[in-house]
Amino acid sequence: MEVHFINVGQGNMVLIKIPNSKIIVKDCNITDENEERILDYVESEIGESSIDIFINSHRDGDHSRGVKKLHDKFGIKEIWDSGVAGTTIESSVYKQYMNLKRQIGKEISAKKYWTFGECKLRVMNGKNSDFDDSNDQSLVVKLEYKGSSIMLPGDTSYKSWKDFIIPNYSASSLKSTILLASHHGSISFFDDPDDKQYYYTSHIKKIAPKLTVISVGDNNTHPNPEAVKMYEKYSTGYGDKKVKLLTTKDNNTIKFEFGPNGSSKYRCNL
Repeated sequence: MEVHFINVGQGNMVLIKIPNSKIIVKDCNITDENEERILDYVESEIGESSIDIFINSHRDGDHSRGVKKLHDKFGIKEIWDSGVAGTTIESSVYKQYMNLKRQIGKEISAKKYWTFGECKLRVMNGKNSDFDDSNDQSLVVKLEYKGSSIMLPGDTSYKSWKDFIIPNYSASSLKSTILLASHHGSISFFDDPDDKQYYYTSHIKKIAPKLTVISVGDNNTHPNPEAVKMYEKYSTGYGDKKVKLLTTKDNNTIKFEFGPNGSSKYRCNL
């Protein structure tokens, strides 16, 4: 299995290639400036194949911008959506996404899983009336493949994890080899306003990633320096060099390859 954290600047885009099964893209931020580079990269990886599933964690522009460009180029068979309204419903990006979602989209809820080939895909969070913020209703996706796993948390804050995910899943269900930092490295993943003394860390202790990837652009408030320290503290180290943290800003597109025996490797600057 291959998982590509594509450098889209300030936003998220993950290309997932499951052997003998599905091509999945989770989120995208395709702009006029990066369109040619990103579409060329995806084409180099999937050729003339179509995208089986586009998973939108939530409807913010930096997670959905350019999905029509992706559809026009490759064809998307199905969109998975949380069913939660976004915060920029009058924007052209939002309207373009919704037009396509109405044609090929379906609402996906939490506590479901699918088996694609030898990969299990879990949706661990989604629409929840207990949360006001659409970020906290992001579709959180975990991929499991032959002893390796990847956690993709959207823009969820500590609240999603403290109030819903942690109470509903075992520690073994949460443990992941690779973690994509939530909300581009925002401190909201750790910062519980009700606790003025300590950061919330129950979730990352259970995830216990070997390596954390932060998808982030230049000249932005993300990642938060304190959040970076937390990710480095609780990531145990990947490979011989015990790498704990990679960012798309510094390492461009990052590709992980997961082998059939639990082995894995990565390449940067793609």
